[in-house]
Amino acid sequence: MNKNAVISNNANQDNFFGELQRTRFQYFDSFPSTDGVPAGWIIDLKGQLHQWNGAEWINLAQNYVHPDYPLTNNPFQTDQTSGLLLLSQILTNSSGHVIKVAGRNLTNADIVSIFLNDAIQSGTFTWSSNKIRTYIENLLGQSLTGALIYQPGGYVPSSVEGSMAAPSPITSASIKTGMVWVITANGWVGSNPVSVGDHLIANTDGASNVPANYQIIEKGIPDIVDATDSVKGLIQIATDAEALAGINTSKAMTPRSTKAVLDSKIKSKTWQIGDGSSVTFAITHGWNTWEVDYICYRNTDNRRINVSFLPVSANDVQIDVLAPLAPNEYRITITARLD
Repeated sequence: MNKNAVISNNANQDNFFGELQRTRFQYFDSFPSTDGVPAGWIIDLKGQLHQWNGAEWINLAQNYVHPDYPLTNNPFQTDQTSGLLLLSQILTNSSGHVIKVAGRNLTNADIVSIFLNDAIQSGTFTWSSNKIRTYIENLLGQSLTGALIYQPGGYVPSSVEGSMAAPSPITSASIKTGMVWVITANGWVGSNPVSVGDHLIANTDGASNVPANYQIIEKGIPDIVDATDSVKGLIQIATDAEALAGINTSKAMTPRSTKAVLDSKIKSKTWQIGDGSSVTFAITHGWNTWEVDYICYRNTDNRRINVSFLPVSANDVQIDVLAPLAPNEYRITITARLD
């Protein structure tokens, strides 16, 4: 096998409970040095697994048969058709082995007494469905007081200065405080000029067509400022050159300038490797950087494969595998982020 095909992990490895398939423990003909080795190291010593416990080697090939202590009582060995069976007792012998298990059924009264309390708001207790419904209904009723209520259809103002057209609904009794209309044409509300997009808000019940009974909110802002990272405002589009420079703080990037930056800063290319005999492959990317990474797949089934990946210069990397690859067996994509 190729001795250069080694992947070094300078960190713990978490396989998320995945199986280790087609793997072997490191083989030794005699016990290796344990200087500086923490407890837990497992090796294959002449065909038998041994573990270093921090003081000595333990032969894991020795079998242990656990003694049998049958339970004298186990209510959990049969299915429960009603209620909720809780563990109420565990009895052990002098060796610490369980010899008895007891249980009791949890009743509705038990649950209510532990969790339900309609009298208080607490991080410990909960409320009944009736209590929750009453609370939500009261909360919704309070939140509607003073709310802005959108009126569909919009509002067409008067075309004559000094007059006001009544909004819909037009009866005084139907208009309530907080009703809001979007103005759909230029015109007048009394002596106030309004334009499309402004808002008319009733500030009293039964406002009818009295201008003083309404608040006008204009969509137009006379003094629009330049946008910043904390203030809304006007913004100018950056050129590709400004986007690449990356120093302008007052212009925005478009998809085109964003693509120009990504194309300039992020490099990526895919190579096919494998010739039927080689276990080492030299690849030249030519990006003048040591900061490169890779991802490799087997072409036949698109399975991701880990290989030994070593940058040997700012423009070249070396790939090592354990056994020769068939022609174009793998495809490897190398990426880099340039400064």
